[in-house]
Amino acid sequence: MSELRRDYLEDHVTLVARARAQPRERCPYCRGSEDLVAPAPMVFRMKGDGPLTRLKESEDERVSDWDLKVLPYDSPLLTDEPQSPRELAVPFRRSDPGSGVHYVIVPTPEHGVALSQVGLDRMSLVVLAIQELGKELYQRRGVNYVAVYYEERRDFEGHSLVHVLGLPEVPPAVEREYDAYRRYLKELGTCPLCAIADTERSGPRELLSDEEYISLFPWAPTSPYEAWVLPRSHRNRFYRLTMPSITSLAGILLSTMRAMAQAARDYYMVFYTGSLKRSSMNFHWSARLYGGTDPFQGASLGYGISVVSEPPEDRARALAKHARRALAEILMGDRGGSA
Repeated sequence: MSELRRDYLEDHVTLVARARAQPRERCPYCRGSEDLVAPAPMVFRMKGDGPLTRLKESEDERVSDWDLKVLPYDSPLLTDEPQSPRELAVPFRRSDPGSGVHYVIVPTPEHGVALSQVGLDRMSLVVLAIQELGKELYQRRGVNYVAVYYEERRDFEGHSLVHVLGLPEVPPAVEREYDAYRRYLKELGTCPLCAIADTERSGPRELLSDEEYISLFPWAPTSPYEAWVLPRSHRNRFYRLTMPSITSLAGILLSTMRAMAQAARDYYMVFYTGSLKRSSMNFHWSARLYGGTDPFQGASLGYGISVVSEPPEDRARALAKHARRALAEILMGDRGGSA
């Protein structure tokens, strides 16, 4: 069972994820592997110029000719199993249950195809799926923030997945962003991201833009390659985008992703949006892309939630054995040298 642990003193959260991915002979996310995974709660099928069809699978009825589907992740960072907080002897802190949900959007049935390589129609479908899944997750009890991230590595040979986490609380990085947003808004009386979009328009840090969105390098990046994609005019409701706006966003996002894949090689992308569970948390949303990626770096660096694969107690026990052995060798060596 996963746990959410807060740092002793600072507002830092670590997710201790105890789940383990099961080895598979076949990729569970390819067409024809429906028997390896749970039924998809959301399936989209495109038929040429015809209407988009949304379906839902059950144990008895699976969809084999899908174009995009949403699945529970087979090695989730969070689960929705009921559990209670665990009181600890550790000063100041307790262990909160890592309850929530972890889904993945499978953007294409094709194995080994990066999200940056898909076409505009499919990228638009991905943004639509993020929007629809997010709205449904916010209706669940205990889900107070929906985090969305994607990681792409040039040497990756698996199946592209967009991760969607239903979290029990707003991530620290989003809280900090919102606090800074409110402070700026109070001091200067204008939305800071609107000001950023207006200032960077046609400037040396703009990557590209259209009538609705702009992609830019920030003034003070946190990594060598960092790009922001945001609406040019004030938008604080990501989950209410119309289909024309989704298509426009998909074009700017996809162009920026291809540029990052070419220049930075490895990158991850996260979405910064307000929480639908907090009516006061309305701020100008954006997507952020950062060069360099390790597993779950989107969750850790993008949202301020560190992810470790096993409890620190287990690793401490293993490390303690090596440390004690090393100490014994050092002391024996010192004694041998002084004899």
